[in-house]
Amino acid sequence: MNRKNKKILQTILIVVVALGIIVGLYLYAGQRAFVSTIFSGLTLGSLFFLVAAGLTLIFGLMDVLNFAHGSMFMLGAYIGWQFYTNPTFIFGIAPLALAFGTGVMFISVLKPYVVAWNLSPRMQKLLPTIAYILAAVVIVFAVLGFDILALADTAMVAMTTTTVGNPLAEISPQEPLEEFWIRPVLIMLGGLLIAFGSSKPGDKTQYAPKENLGKAILVPAILLVLTVVSVFIRESAPVSVLLMNGNIRFLLSILVSVAFGFVFGAVIEIILIRPLYARPTFIILMTLGLSYVIRELVQFLWDPLTYQMARPPLFAMPGKAASIGEWLRNGNSTIDILGVTVPTYRLFIIALGIIMFALVTLLMTKTRLGMIIRAGVQDPEMVEAMGINVKSVFTLVFALGVALATLGGIGAAPFLPVQPLMGDAYQTQGLITVVIGGMGSYVGAFVGAMILGIARAFGDYFALKLSLSPAIAEASTVIIMVIVLLTKPQGLFGKKE
Repeated sequence: MNRKNKKILQTILIVVVALGIIVGLYLYAGQRAFVSTIFSGLTLGSLFFLVAAGLTLIFGLMDVLNFAHGSMFMLGAYIGWQFYTNPTFIFGIAPLALAFGTGVMFISVLKPYVVAWNLSPRMQKLLPTIAYILAAVVIVFAVLGFDILALADTAMVAMTTTTVGNPLAEISPQEPLEEFWIRPVLIMLGGLLIAFGSSKPGDKTQYAPKENLGKAILVPAILLVLTVVSVFIRESAPVSVLLMNGNIRFLLSILVSVAFGFVFGAVIEIILIRPLYARPTFIILMTLGLSYVIRELVQFLWDPLTYQMARPPLFAMPGKAASIGEWLRNGNSTIDILGVTVPTYRLFIIALGIIMFALVTLLMTKTRLGMIIRAGVQDPEMVEAMGINVKSVFTLVFALGVALATLGGIGAAPFLPVQPLMGDAYQTQGLITVVIGGMGSYVGAFVGAMILGIARAFGDYFALKLSLSPAIAEASTVIIMVIVLLTKPQGLFGKKE
């Protein structure tokens, strides 16, 4: 039997076994319990995939094990929850975050020039150190007296009324413009100093092709414009957002979380990940430490409490819809599917996972950008010879991975309690999903996530029905991983090295 026929028979066997398991579960549980559990499993699977998709990009393609990925999932939930509940905090810190990102992103402009400097080995080591120290001093000076806790506390206040035309009339923690403007300027200077130090002046071993100046400055220029705009709309924008329709505000929350994740991921890659590519063990330790820093920062701002993000009106109206059309018209919180009452927000999470799978697959397989990303990861020397900045490609991959994690966080926020530890379990399941599906395989990540989600849902069902320990349900995903690795060590859709 040749290899092709053997592979076909293996696929047929897997499909037959899977169908047999599904039929057996249906006959044992009955239609109502089966349908309900399937929807629970698909919801979990979609959440697992939204984490695993980012890990597939970062871990599967770049061989970077990001132990802070779960914390970034959690950050996406907090950012989205804060923006939807009361965006005063987001608009208050946006100028500082954007200013820092603007400064750091100037590395693509600085690096080709500063690496060409003629410096002694001693100065090559000394200049970055001086730049980092100055950056720390400037940033600390920039944030002195900035009352970030007052901004964070605004999320605890109900601000949805429109009395006197201004729902923020009683609370205005924003500094006057004449006092505030110097902060983003200094923060941007700190970011520029970090970009200068990260460029490694005089180190000619750091290959950096000179790109077209207009192309290189495009991203920092866009961020600079956004920084200036954000400074002037700090007080008016929260009012406008709170007066919007709740569904539109929820959509904006998703966009804000994703944009935050993209910029945050790019900055993390440039400052922390890029200098450590030759030391993968250091990357593991650094990202592990970063996860603790993020968690402590969140607890500092919002206390180690549990919050619940309100669902947008499309998923919040009382009553059960008989069809999808009726749900979309009335915004019912539940819908009848095959005689089973299903929360409509579960359908949103499932749809979000499917849409992200389609978009990621199209990006990586059907676009020039996806081709550059795959080529840059597999053969960076060849891509550099073509005049493409591979370091920028790696930054883009990492930023996309973090953006997907924050998307998962805001998607989960109205469904899960928003609290500092919410990302830990999903990071573990995301890693298991990547391993089961196969490194770098988006199809594998999606299929693996759905298998794990359904397995976990049925594990919970049997644990409850048979009065078993919940630990058995939690172990179901690990058992599946062991079975897959014993039969296919490269994963379901992975390629043999």
